[in-house]
Amino acid sequence: MKIRAATVLDIPALATVYRDSVKAIAPQRYSPEQVEAWAYFPSDTEAFNDFIFHPTTFVAELDGMIVGFSGVEENGHIASLYVHSNYNRQGIGSRLLETVIEYAQLHQISRLYTEASEFSRALFEKFGFQVSQTENIIREGVWFHRYLLEILLSWFSRSEEHTSELQSQFRISYAVFCLKK
Repeated sequence: MKIRAATVLDIPALATVYRDSVKAIAPQRYSPEQVEAWAYFPSDTEAFNDFIFHPTTFVAELDGMIVGFSGVEENGHIASLYVHSNYNRQGIGSRLLETVIEYAQLHQISRLYTEASEFSRALFEKFGFQVSQTENIIREGVWFHRYLLEILLSWFSRSEEHTSELQSQFRISYAVFCLKK
């Protein structure tokens, strides 16, 4: 599996991953109205592009195909974590979350937080995130219940070799971030 920074050329594949994962998995715990409202989001091209490029978004590729993505903002907000339904439970979400945590540590972000669905909550908790509260929101006129989770990252001394390796890994992301500004 290859993890890299998202590019503009990835938008159609990212929209497909988003939409397909919601439509395949959400019906297990959400109403048909909630599924449709949630899956509609990529249709708003401007909002979806902002959702992908306002944070630093990483994509997971298998054999050249995008199978997942996760985005993190400079303030520690994890804006997204989606894995295509055909690739669930194969470690892709974990690898993306590990990448986000490494990125946060490299950029000295001390707290990560997110809004999680019924499905992603368990993955975040596996990594030590804790529910701080719950909330109900309206999306496309439909109510959703979600969990607010957070984790405080502990700091530890890194070897120069490890720091250099992480800096190389994220050099492309930094270049993409600079181009977005």
